[in-house]
Amino acid sequence: MKKYINKVTNANCFDVIPKIPNKSIDLLLTDPPYGVLRNTQNWDNVEIKSFTKEWWEMIKPKMKENSSAYIFFGQKYIPLGFKIFEPNRMLIWHHPNLAKPTKKMFLWTYDPIFYVKFGKPTFQPSFVGSENVDVFRYSKPQSNWPSNMRWHPTSKPEKLCELFIKISSNENDIVCDPFLGGGTTAVAAQNLNRRFIAIEKNTEYCKIAKSRLRQKTLL
Repeated sequence: MKKYINKVTNANCFDVIPKIPNKSIDLLLTDPPYGVLRNTQNWDNVEIKSFTKEWWEMIKPKMKENSSAYIFFGQKYIPLGFKIFEPNRMLIWHHPNLAKPTKKMFLWTYDPIFYVKFGKPTFQPSFVGSENVDVFRYSKPQSNWPSNMRWHPTSKPEKLCELFIKISSNENDIVCDPFLGGGTTAVAAQNLNRRFIAIEKNTEYCKIAKSRLRQKTLL
């Protein structure tokens, strides 16, 4: 397992997850493919139900007895997410920026996040700071960048990922993201002195993630 710790692994997670020892992950924080960009991104062209069930059933044995998971998912697949993940809570990431103007329909300005508990995991939010709420307002990352310069088309806010990692893990714990994308989970884990297992099958996104990690290390 040491070969995967604090490294960006360029591989399909279905090939790597079986090599991770059972009961070794303290926190799962991930944003898996769920079909919302299937017309523009090849990596998102999956059969949602079977794909999600397969990776979830594969990674569950890898979670420690007292651990937790945060899974970003798609609005239109919320019923499926409840059925597969059986979450303890559904959290909301509210992002009012980047909504395309339209008079035809109400705009989607949120993403659901499924929070799953295994046993009695670490849970240490700041109640004074209202970190134990179920709605988190953060702008979409890189909202002012040209699309060809963005790290990833579905990047999540680094500060939001840091918040979940702070609440649900301790220093030196292992945070896993089997769908790393542009590297945000790994960067957030590194910022908070957590170890990470980061898997991404797209070579270009791996390069971006490694670059971001190097820049953070040099700061």
